[in-house]
Amino acid sequence: MWYWIVMFVLAAGCAVMLGVSFGSIKKNKAMAVQAVRGKRGRADSRYAAGEEEDEAPRRRRPKDPAVAAEGQERRRKKKKLQWKIIMEDIDSWDKYSFTFYDSVGIGRSQDGSMYEKFLPVAGDGRVSKLHCVIIRRGDKLYLKDEGSRNGTYLNGERIDRPVVIQRDDIIGIGETRLEVQKILRESPDLPETHDRR
Repeated sequence: MWYWIVMFVLAAGCAVMLGVSFGSIKKNKAMAVQAVRGKRGRADSRYAAGEEEDEAPRRRRPKDPAVAAEGQERRRKKKKLQWKIIMEDIDSWDKYSFTFYDSVGIGRSQDGSMYEKFLPVAGDGRVSKLHCVIIRRGDKLYLKDEGSRNGTYLNGERIDRPVVIQRDDIIGIGETRLEVQKILRESPDLPETHDRR
């Protein structure tokens, strides 16, 4: 008998608490709606009376064009995926690692300013000044010949159009052979790195 009395009291207490909670939520919601309507009503009555508003609407102040362009470039790069490619010269065992967004140029020139990153191959006379480029298109990297005199080769075959490159591919330029050891795609927002095979 006592068991049922205690259960009834607990159930009644829960019902009362739920009722109070729902009542206060409804009351707060009604007050918020009235506050919004009240603000609109004051603004409408001032407009109807022909009064001007006290405050002028706020406007953003114009930014310096250089600062605005820099901000846009930063936002654009944040959205893009960052790439990392690791290559090794098969003959000299020199390793090259580049982290980039769009392009890595390869050639004999010391000035590769038209590319994001540049790999100068100084010791090979058969390499053109601007021989080839690794470019990003979508979610893949491509090898493209830049009109070199002796051509660009991928795995022993001369390329005449952009070709997708992968890990373990051999890029041939002049007498230099570069093995693609790793292609990693990194997102600036995410700490993880994905190995592209």
